[in-house]
Amino acid sequence: MTKNTTLSEKTRKTLKVIALRPSSGLMGSEEVSCPLSRRGARCVAKHLDFKKRKTLVFVSGYLDASFSPICRAVASPYLERGTNVIIVEIYPILHRTYPVAARLTKPLGHILGEFLVELTRMGLTPHKLELLGGSLGAHIASYAAIRYHELTHLKPARLTGLDPAGPCFRRLPRSERINPEVAHQVDAVHTNIDGFGLPDPVGHVDFYINGGEFQPAMELNYLLPCLQLCSHVRAAIYWIIANYEPDKFLAVHCSSLDNVRRGNCYQEPIYANVLGPKTNFSMAGLYYLPTTESYPFYLGEKGLKQRKFAANNYLLNLTPDEDIVV
Repeated sequence: MTKNTTLSEKTRKTLKVIALRPSSGLMGSEEVSCPLSRRGARCVAKHLDFKKRKTLVFVSGYLDASFSPICRAVASPYLERGTNVIIVEIYPILHRTYPVAARLTKPLGHILGEFLVELTRMGLTPHKLELLGGSLGAHIASYAAIRYHELTHLKPARLTGLDPAGPCFRRLPRSERINPEVAHQVDAVHTNIDGFGLPDPVGHVDFYINGGEFQPAMELNYLLPCLQLCSHVRAAIYWIIANYEPDKFLAVHCSSLDNVRRGNCYQEPIYANVLGPKTNFSMAGLYYLPTTESYPFYLGEKGLKQRKFAANNYLLNLTPDEDIVV
């Protein structure tokens, strides 16, 4: 992960983004596919209005694609609010074994950062720029923000990581992965911290949903074990709902990572924050955010009162490592 990785000119020419602008038409948006290059920046700038609208750049996760239901669902509330959306098409380049894909995040992020510089020359302003990344995409977005700052001395207004990827990143220095320095406001949604995600806080505000490791799940009154992949993907689902219901996912401040894992965060006084577009970044720190087991998941003000971890409480009762002799 710390060695240089480069992309050939042939590969660079295959990279592209999907630019979506809000529309009153049946689909709610109009889109165009543009290269992830200087020429592509002109294509995007011609399609989007940077002066009147904010802009979201979304980088999805491993093996995801711009046309996937998750990608489109993430884009929808932003488009409905009148925000430009740029989806980075990562599937063709990251459709490789995971370790190789992880190594490609930095060069891809640098290319994206240079692309954002070109857009800035064409009217994009950083205070109207928000980056959103899921899993590997959180690190790509972070590398893009770092490169953008290197070339412009400017930072995006906000960068959000949806369960930033942990494998291949856990032992990297803080500067080599998503961190609070890359944007003016950095937050993260942690849903599978010891599996596909990262346990460490990486933003100004870090939300640990149900402790951050496993997410509760019920369907037709049956318990469904929402384990690694299910919990990892749930970060995007929570984020989508939070953008439609910006006051509902209430979380309580927690003093330490150990306490936030167990939800031991309800000592008086209680400090609350909210997941989504209304997050209060002046109240930095770790936050424990409980949910229900089924859609729409949020608890509202009930989440400010201590409760058991519900259906998946048994997942916390693991045997300690020191009892295992190998």
